[in-house]
Amino acid sequence: MIPGHEAVMSIVKVGEGLEDKFQVGQRFIIQADIYVNGKGYAYGYALNGGMAQYSILGQEVLNGDEGCYLLPLSDKMPSAIAALLEPWTCVFAAYHIGLRSAPLDGGKMGFMFGAKAQGNYEFGDLLSKAAPAEVVLAGAVPAGFAEKVGAAFPKAKLTVSESFPEGMTFDDIFLCGIGGDVHSYQPFFGLNARVNLMEKEAISGLSSVDVGSIHYQGWFFQGSADGNFSSAYGRNVRTSLKKGGTCWLPGGAGAMGQMHTQLAVTNPDGPSKIIVSDMDDTRLANVDQLLRPAAEARGVEFKLVNPSKMSPAEFDALLDEFAPEGFDDIVMLVPVAPLVSAYAKFLGKDGLMNIFAGIPAGKEATLCCGAIANGGARFIGSSGSKTQDLRNTIKFVQEGILKPVSALAAIGGMNVLKEGLEAVAAAKFPGKTVIFPNCPDMPLTGVNDIATLVPGLEKTFDADGNYSVETEKALLAKFEK
Repeated sequence: MIPGHEAVMSIVKVGEGLEDKFQVGQRFIIQADIYVNGKGYAYGYALNGGMAQYSILGQEVLNGDEGCYLLPLSDKMPSAIAALLEPWTCVFAAYHIGLRSAPLDGGKMGFMFGAKAQGNYEFGDLLSKAAPAEVVLAGAVPAGFAEKVGAAFPKAKLTVSESFPEGMTFDDIFLCGIGGDVHSYQPFFGLNARVNLMEKEAISGLSSVDVGSIHYQGWFFQGSADGNFSSAYGRNVRTSLKKGGTCWLPGGAGAMGQMHTQLAVTNPDGPSKIIVSDMDDTRLANVDQLLRPAAEARGVEFKLVNPSKMSPAEFDALLDEFAPEGFDDIVMLVPVAPLVSAYAKFLGKDGLMNIFAGIPAGKEATLCCGAIANGGARFIGSSGSKTQDLRNTIKFVQEGILKPVSALAAIGGMNVLKEGLEAVAAAKFPGKTVIFPNCPDMPLTGVNDIATLVPGLEKTFDADGNYSVETEKALLAKFEK
């Protein structure tokens, strides 16, 4: 498979029958999350990607589930900047996840009653209005509960058994009195499942949870301690950072982390206290230079810290001092499952952890189910973006709301692709590296040094001293083949 997930293209030849839709010379961003009949064909993963001088784009791209996955580019936007819009879109999408705040109509609903299930459980308004297609009751089902379910959902198929049927997954699942043992029931969580932890007893222990599936499968854990099945749905259902809150971004100075940090700092409805932790002083210094002026202009308390320069106890004490009541938001930008466990304990009441970093599905971390059921703690994640999300990002750039150039750290040609990948792995450049496949001999060069590539190139920079359309024209004139 040819890699290259975040790509910009120019048409050099149009296939038969498409002459009325496309013309040679047109430029497009390729929306990378491509679906056909619900199946993913991610560009650069399932389909050959952009790390080739020429590519053929077929029907998956041109006629997918969202129509054509090519979005036209204005001549005013350089390709090197446009290539950054797909990752920027993923960042925006992470704060606009469509969370359900009610049971899924026509879905599958499951109830498991464990050894610690106590007393009566109430349906509440939301559940009373629900319309599942199928309901399964399992475990120590309370006397008379099956009859209540049958009366509440007369059109649903109802099954009562000792355990959930093997291979069945649920859209809405209620785990009642299981003592926090979420791990045992994970095989029954469906895509975008709402997992309700109904615990009337206080839970202090930890449960091993597949946190990778929070990111890739959209699992959402919620809970209640009052025995009301509906109340779990209404608490702390948000995906955006809390206005005026306290936010921590572990890994917030990396290539993608910097984008999240920029949004947190510049959003007028964003947090009032932000701390960024990263293991690289160069990246931290870059973020400080780029974003501290914006933080000061908005009156944000902005702190940058390298945990490797202190003991774990000192780092924990620093976090407790910065957020004595716990964090309202923690944005995980480090794809390490054990750190999810270690950092989740710093969430405050109704705190939200956004697991943005791509921890693989199946990777587990220990989470406190009591914090979910009783403290309103929530964990969310997302993968990729939709075509409309990318259109919105393009619109933000055109309107001047977003300046994606801030994420550009280096450029290079095809012959330095391996060197560029190694530089990314070594965090040599504090941001994104863009490769020009049609400029094979362009050396790998940081943005602060690109003026050395063409005599007088600095004269092409925009008013803020940044890479521009004219900069790219001069580079292509020298290096394109």
